[in-house]
Amino acid sequence: MQKRFLAVVVPALLVHGMAQAAVENTWYAGGKMGWSNYYGVELDPGIEQLFERSGKSNTNSDDLGVGGFIGYQLNANLGFELGYDWLGTYQRHNEGVGYSLHGEGQAQMLQATMRISGAASDRLDIYGRLGGAYAWTDSDISAVSSLGSANAQASEHSPAFVGALGVEYTIDANWAARLEYQYTTPLGNTDLNKSGIEMDNGLLAFGMLYRFGPQDRSQAVPVEVAPPVAPAPATVVIPKRFTLSSDVLFEFDSARLKPAASGELNRLFEQLVAANPQDGAARIMGFTDRLGSDKYNQRLSEQRAQAVANYLIGKGLVASKVIVEGHGAQEPVTAGTCQQSAKPSLIACLAADRRVEVSLEGVAQP
Repeated sequence: MQKRFLAVVVPALLVHGMAQAAVENTWYAGGKMGWSNYYGVELDPGIEQLFERSGKSNTNSDDLGVGGFIGYQLNANLGFELGYDWLGTYQRHNEGVGYSLHGEGQAQMLQATMRISGAASDRLDIYGRLGGAYAWTDSDISAVSSLGSANAQASEHSPAFVGALGVEYTIDANWAARLEYQYTTPLGNTDLNKSGIEMDNGLLAFGMLYRFGPQDRSQAVPVEVAPPVAPAPATVVIPKRFTLSSDVLFEFDSARLKPAASGELNRLFEQLVAANPQDGAARIMGFTDRLGSDKYNQRLSEQRAQAVANYLIGKGLVASKVIVEGHGAQEPVTAGTCQQSAKPSLIACLAADRRVEVSLEGVAQP
């Protein structure tokens, strides 16, 4: 590996307070589909009496619900989501001798919610969403008899409350799956001049989402340093390199820091500050083992290096003095020594290749 010239600025510029470790901000988008159920249904009193006088009603309050959403994860526990939901159709039907009476109510909405989450394990989060929606509720009622037919339609646009509870499982650095139950109230209004129907909705849905953030920020732009007018005659270059095991910092195939990783990263930060170099930049490099495709390993190495960089920046490193690189499976430590056929044994043998290196080089003045 070529020697890299890296550094950390002087502590006066480098350390700007003991901030908490920064958590990577992430944009994501996804879709969901599941069982939509209408309940607490109330009709306009006149329409309700019409159904009651017509005999026993057959109702169908279940339908397919679908939706899409985009979100922004501000930190490990707080995020915000915008979404669109189609909640399906509620139906009520009466059939008698010489007549039929049929009514429908449909709802769709745009929603904005705050997402509060907590980690149940390294890959599983439990979350809740609270917010509001702008809902469209449409109704249609038709009657057919020997005397003729009649039809009436109405619509109501109104605000609604949205609450949800769910779990989200991280599949890899980009993909996650979620299962949630969403409650919305009220939809519509019993006033016949509006929708003529008011109801609540519960949506039990399975969803998938894709996170855009990690690879988008994997490239950091080195700071261009103007050449000195007169180079100091007695400067001494002090190179330093630190290697961290990815198995200590991350779960296998994950770019999310373990809770126990903070101890290792705190010690690394103290060593960087103690080195006290000046006029340079710190380079943080991620490496993987040879398992998996080159594209996947390259992306995972970038994301792991970025996660370490974010933590150190949160401790006090100046972001403009940090360079992040991913090298994938290049430059393995084990070279060709690991030839096990059993995958668990091979994974264990290749542990040294899965690493994050921090290299810095500063100028010490005599």
